Amino acid sequence: MNETSVRGERLIKIVRHWADIYEGICRRSKHAKITAADFDPIAELVAIRDFHRIGVFKDEADWPLCLEKYVQFAGTSLWSGRLRYIHTVGNIVFQELEETITRPQGENVIYTMSVFEFNDADKVRALRVYMQQAKEVANVLILGTGGK
Repeated sequence: MNETSVRGERLIKIVRHWADIYEGICRRSKHAKITAADFDPIAELVAIRDFHRIGVFKDEADWPLCLEKYVQFAGTSLWSGRLRYIHTVGNIVFQELEETITRPQGENVIYTMSVFEFNDADKVRALRVYMQQAKEVANVLILGTGGK
């Protein structure tokens, strides 16, 4: 196994760990109020000063805004993600999920492709999210600064 594939496996484990942590936080939200501290394990995976997320509506967020919206979303929704595809190219991990979002209004299933970009220290410095959904799905997390 060469150095590139060893790193690729390591980056995939980080991305899968991120999803597992997030799902656990959402599950706990049924029983307890979610706070920013609940996301500390994810923050450990992030290059916080350099982090930049672009969401499905080209909404952009740095880590503090992203964290704020994650807390808001996790406190109102149950989330689970079933892995459909994952692959690395260099310092980038492509992850396709079938996501199930459950809110009091009902359950929606969407397909997402998340592109995680890592720095040399194996910290996530960028995240770009692309989505496929039915027209009537309204359970989308918008991270933009325009009051959404």
